[in-house]
Amino acid sequence: MYKFKNVVIFGASQGIGKAIAFEFSSIGSNIILLSRNYEQLKEVSNELNKNSSICFIKKCDVTLIEEVKSGIKFACGKFENIDLVIINSGVGGPNWMNTFSSKQFKDTFAVNTFGIAHVLECVLPVFRKQGYGTIAGITSLADIRGYGGSSSYSASKAASSILLESARVELKKENIKIITIRPGFVKTAMTDKNEFYMPFILKPQKAAKIIRKGIEAGRSIIQFPIPIVLASRIIKLLPNRIFDWGMNKARPKK
Repeated sequence: MYKFKNVVIFGASQGIGKAIAFEFSSIGSNIILLSRNYEQLKEVSNELNKNSSICFIKKCDVTLIEEVKSGIKFACGKFENIDLVIINSGVGGPNWMNTFSSKQFKDTFAVNTFGIAHVLECVLPVFRKQGYGTIAGITSLADIRGYGGSSSYSASKAASSILLESARVELKKENIKIITIRPGFVKTAMTDKNEFYMPFILKPQKAAKIIRKGIEAGRSIIQFPIPIVLASRIIKLLPNRIFDWGMNKARPKK
């Protein structure tokens, strides 16, 4: 029997989440698709059903814990067990200090960070009851420093990465595996809003294949592409004066 027979994907209506759904479906997994955009979910489901995939959909906003609970309950009703939960829901886009909004900051955290927290709270009791399970949360390689124009996004992803790392350390002894997925630039509706050059940008299908193979290999951290991973490690070590200079040089000219 395939290790990840039954898979639940949050944020599955477009971009990386949609591509992951097709990737796991192509190797025989049964899929639950969850997203706040129900119309797009139906389109994804129709495409998967044409390939004879077993796929169910439900509207779910990860910022609302009651909807997350309902989504997990829905999945439990469809599948005897849940093998893998992937948390892909995310928002982003440029934001600068000259127009900084605490509301926008909260809204970004509501999806990117509290979305993961809500799923953890709702899924862990299910995994403890069945005695196993894997949770993969998608954060970002942007989690290492406070990039100019990305304060909300980088901060929310940093918090998400730390949350998943803490969960990984604690839950290992309970046979619950936590995976942190840290992609670089992937071409989606979210990255289309970026105002800067994005090197080594990948198509969602390529990113999904890397993610699926990393999950199957049992990695605790999946990060790609390698050139951006290496660059991010160097950037993390840069002295503040050099980092600040680089950020000012990279800022788009208005």
